[in-house]
Formats: sequence, structure tokens, C-alpha cells
Amino acid sequence: MAFNALEIKRYFNAGIATVAVDSPTASEISITNQIAAQIAEPVGFDLFIWDSAHSLQKAEITTKRGQFAGIKKSPVANYKAQGHPVEALLKYIEAECISASNPRPALFLLKDLYPFIAGTSPNPALVRLAVDAWFAVKRSPNRVIILHDGLVTPRVFQDLVADAQNPLPTEPETDLILDYRIKALQKSASSQSINFPVQLSTTDRKRMVRALLGMTHEGMDDTIQLCATTHSRLDAGSIDVISDIKKAKFAAKGIEYAAAPDVQVQGLPVLSDWATTITALLEPEAQELYNIPFPKGALIVGVGGTGKTLSVKCFAQEWGLPVIVLDTGKLMTKELGGSESNLREAIRAAESMAPCILFIDEMDKMFPGGSGTETDGGTSQRMFGYFLKWFQDSRSSVFVAATANRPWCFKPEILRRFTKIFYVDLPSVAAREQIWQVQLQRYKLILSPEEVHQLALESANFTGDEIRKVAEHCASVAYAQRHPGQVTVGELLGQIKVKPAQFGSDTRELEELRAWARSGQATWAAPDPQTVATPSDVSDRQVSWAVSDDCGDVVDNS
Repeated sequence: MAFNALEIKRYFNAGIATVAVDSPTASEISITNQIAAQIAEPVGFDLFIWDSAHSLQKAEITTKRGQFAGIKKSPVANYKAQGHPVEALLKYIEAECISASNPRPALFLLKDLYPFIAGTSPNPALVRLAVDAWFAVKRSPNRVIILHDGLVTPRVFQDLVADAQNPLPTEPETDLILDYRIKALQKSASSQSINFPVQLSTTDRKRMVRALLGMTHEGMDDTIQLCATTHSRLDAGSIDVISDIKKAKFAAKGIEYAAAPDVQVQGLPVLSDWATTITALLEPEAQELYNIPFPKGALIVGVGGTGKTLSVKCFAQEWGLPVIVLDTGKLMTKELGGSESNLREAIRAAESMAPCILFIDEMDKMFPGGSGTETDGGTSQRMFGYFLKWFQDSRSSVFVAATANRPWCFKPEILRRFTKIFYVDLPSVAAREQIWQVQLQRYKLILSPEEVHQLALESANFTGDEIRKVAEHCASVAYAQRHPGQVTVGELLGQIKVKPAQFGSDTRELEELRAWARSGQATWAAPDPQTVATPSDVSDRQVSWAVSDDCGDVVDNS
């Protein structure tokens, strides 16, 4: 939802005199104008604005035909910006609160304060001055609003500073922004006699709105206009352009998107059917009209190379949702509290782009049971605790897709959070045949169906990734020898023998996973071979024929 001025007024009326508003920097002008128009002007505050570059300024609110028109700033006459700028500011605020000479209460809007007093190593003297100032404000008619972008109010300010948010536009608000921007672009194009077609079906428009989610109002405007002016149109193809622009914006913040799948997942029918079935539950109507909760997430378990990550990418593609990668290796930092702050920022980014998928690869390595380690000072444990609480309490449309190699390290409370848990085993003969067909096609290698079947039989215990590597190696050799695409089945079989299956001999980890899944911990992504008779099982049975004496039916004596 948009900035809630009424919430700030309620805080002020209740005697909560200082409010910290978490707001994107790009929305600074917009929220400043809203604070002036919706709080300072109607309540009757004198508005003062401070930032580290311009010091303290008096803001005069201008109107036109009774409506807010803007702000004019001028230096405060009796303000002496001596010494440290934050020290001068806080002492001035405290003095103004003690003084009773001003006929009107003051509203101080502070823009660059938190980096000085809420960072990892704040200056204790400035923190003390802030505490004194907040106490003074609380006992006066004056009020303070602090703007910051993604920082955390220090614990020392508890019960002195209330936290509020200026959230990014919601889906309905984004739809209104898109509609307004399209009309403005059409009007501009028409005034310049430029043809600007807008060809968006209802479905295309919904997809475009989803592609814009996660940006500020200003960012949305810029992205729509850049796309429109570059391509002189808005249509279904513009959605991918907008998505690419947004990905570049978030990449600059260290937020990574998962790449689209290069091939489709093969041999996991149970998982694929579930992904298709659950698609309807992702529709906003399910939550809005029928109160059906947005699915929490899925955990996909199995040894490396079996297609767990590819599965996530494929059902994300089917659902039409962006995938944000949560990489704790990149989140970790040496700064005290920095890792936890990075995790909060990544989760906030996911929530701002909802509906989306938050992808955690090898989650068992990232959050090993929430135990933490002695070497990281408890950082892992704190990050795990924050993530677990968010995963439990969040009502946002963020689907958590996680993979794991060793799920037995997870505590039961983690596993209970997931909507579904799947186990991905080594591919069967039929699945290997499908994988071979896909990989051969990928590298433009042509073999007969009989040869593909032979490869599937000879690659027993191979993972999908191992099959890909065999095909890639032979295709690379063929290209290097200047006969691209010309690979014989014999060359592929030879490479299979050179690179034996990782789990062909050492199956301890594999058997532990199978036992874990069969104990009821997970659903098999493909039918469990112990419970399903395969064609080879049937063909190997020895059958003898005899004629029954009483009815003449054929009897199986095996």
C-alpha cells in the first residue's frame, strides 16, 4: 500500500513523538511532499528538513487553488551548524523542545541521520545526544520523522522511536501507475504526430504489472518510458524488456535472478504434475476471493546432478514467476550485523516483487540445523532464526523453493514449513532415455532411437548432469576436430566407460536418502522403483504354460 500518513498521525496523537520511516531513496521527494501535504499542513506544524549536505532548512508549504503545490526551503536563521553536523542538529532539536518561545509546534524531517547513529559502529556520543533529543521531543509538542532506506532502528531507541514503512507499490497500485503512464505517453506521442501502438491483452497487462513489481513509483515510470521510447510501442514483447531492465537494476544491488532453464526437466512426472496442479493456487483470486493461502514452498532433496535446480527453474517458467537466488555466501560479511542486514534486504526484495520464487540452493549447507558455528560468532544461528521466523509468519506471495543433499540435518520445524517435500532419485532407464534425447538435441547430435535406447541402458546409475557432461564432451571433441554434430554411439559409449557413474559403486549416501524418503519424509518425484513394476521386471519373469483341468484357462505357474 502507499505511504500511510494516518498511521504517523496516530503515533503522534498517542504521544509517540519520533517515527522512523523505511522508505526507498528514490521515493524521497514523493514522501517528503506527502509528509508536508498530509501531516505538516493539516496539523499545523512548522516543517524543518535536515540532510547532511544542506544542514537544517525551514520548509514553506505553497498551495495553488487550495491544493498542495510544493515546498520552498530557506536556511534557519538561528541555527549554528558548528562541529559535527549531527551533534549540532540533535542539540538544536533538544533546545527547541525545552524552549517555549515558538507559537507553533515543529516537525523535523531528518534524511541522513541513521547512517551516523544506527550503523554497525555508531558514535556513542551521538547516540547519547539522540536519546536525549528523543526524550525531549516526547515531552514537547514537537515531532520528528526520520527517513532511512533499509536500516534498522537501534535497540537503544526502543520505546523512543516507532518504526513505519513507505512500501513499494502493490499490484493494484502498479496497475494504476501503468495506466496513467500509458495515457501520458499516448498523449505525448499524439501531440508530436508519432504512432505509438499499445497492444496488450488482459493477460499481457497482468504480466506487465507483475514485471514492474518491486520498483518504486519513479522506477516504474522510468522503466515504462524507456521501454516505450526505445521500441515505439508497448506489447507482449515489452514484458521481457521490462523484466531485463528490472533485473539489471536489482543486480546492481547484489540481488541475483536465476537464469531460465536451458532444457526442460525429464523423468520426474510426479513433481511435474504437482507443479502443474498447484498453478491455480498462485492466482490472486485464490487468496482474495476464496481465502486460500499462497503456497509456502517446496523442498527438493537428492544427490547432486539429479535435476533439483533445473526442476525449480522449470516450474518457475511454467508459473511465470521470477526467481530470486538467496546465496548466503554473498550475504556473509565481516561487519557486525552486516550478514543479517543483507539477509533482511534479500527477503525484503523478494517480498517487494511478490508473487515470486525465493530459491535457496543446497539449503542444508546454508542453514545447518540452525546450530551456528563457533567460528562465525553466532551469525549463522541468528540468520537461521530470522529466516525461520519469516518463513513461518510471512503472508507475502513468496514461494520458497529449496534444494538439499542431506536433509536429515534439518530440524522438524523447518520441514513442517514446506508445502511439499520431494525426493529426486537417480533416473530410471526410461528417464535416462528422455535425458539422452534432450541432451543430444541440445548439442545437435543425431542418433537413431535404438542407439539412444542403448545409451540409456549402458548409463545405469548416471545422473542427468553426468549424461549432459558425456554428450557435451563428445560434441566438443567433434567440433574441435572440424566435424561438428557428427558423433557415433560408439564414441558416446566409450566416454561412458571412461567416466563411470559417481554412484555406481559408492551408494552409501544414495541409500541413506532413499531410506529417508521411504520413511515417509518425502514424496518421490518419480515413482519409487520398489513399489512400481518396471517393464524390465515383467520381461525377466519366467512363465510356463499349462492348461487347467477344470476350466481350460491359461495358468501362470511361475
